[in-house]
Amino acid sequence: MLLPSMTYKEMYDCLAADLEKINIKKEYLLPRAVKELKKEMRFPAWRCYEYTIPSTGNKYVIFFYADNKFSIENPKTDYFCLAYDDEGRNVIKWGARCFVPDGGEMMLLREIQLYTTHFFARYKERWLNKEPRYKDISLNANDIACIYLSRNKDKAMPIEMNDEINRRLDKYGEGAMYGYRVRDGFCFTLTDMQLVKSEDSKERPIAQYVVYKTFMNESDMADTQLSAIDKEYYQSWLQYQRTMQEKLQSSNTTLILEK
Repeated sequence: MLLPSMTYKEMYDCLAADLEKINIKKEYLLPRAVKELKKEMRFPAWRCYEYTIPSTGNKYVIFFYADNKFSIENPKTDYFCLAYDDEGRNVIKWGARCFVPDGGEMMLLREIQLYTTHFFARYKERWLNKEPRYKDISLNANDIACIYLSRNKDKAMPIEMNDEINRRLDKYGEGAMYGYRVRDGFCFTLTDMQLVKSEDSKERPIAQYVVYKTFMNESDMADTQLSAIDKEYYQSWLQYQRTMQEKLQSSNTTLILEK
């Protein structure tokens, strides 16, 4: 079972061990979800199903999301893990991200993403409640997480924070050095890195932990904030493109997770 005392790598390994069972359950639930989505008259439409892995006790929500009636047969399909702490319910996603350490080569880095209850409350307040297709619908916690992840999960671009983007940056310290621009707005996060010593006694990253603290609709942000975000976003995108191009031109184009 996923435990708060685990290292970030241990969390990743624990969740990764559930993947095969989750995929089997997704395939099992797909026909049921499609059948139910066909009855919908209003889109986007979605279905969420809770599932507990018997062997680990980890609790998941598997969801299916159709943007319109033409995507019913092939809905977006994903899942998230549920974890609880003193502050309430958290949504956890995991995966791997391309990462370039200072002065190093591009690598794949394990990543744990934790979305707080506060984050989703602000997403609902600042974005969903302003969208005609969502604001008049009664949405529970699973619905809100499903909508956010379906719309934004694959469109997050990390950008370096500065005082123009977050005037309270000094309060949060080094952990607040990155934020994420997504399709629906901007995410303020705290980031921590798990480091291990390599054979040459140098520290190297092995896993990253990102806590999504709050969400802002860009239409509610000041012009100076948006200008600063645009500038950093452009620089981050250029750097990403250059790095990927260099990697593709090198003799070694295979990225693997280091143990």
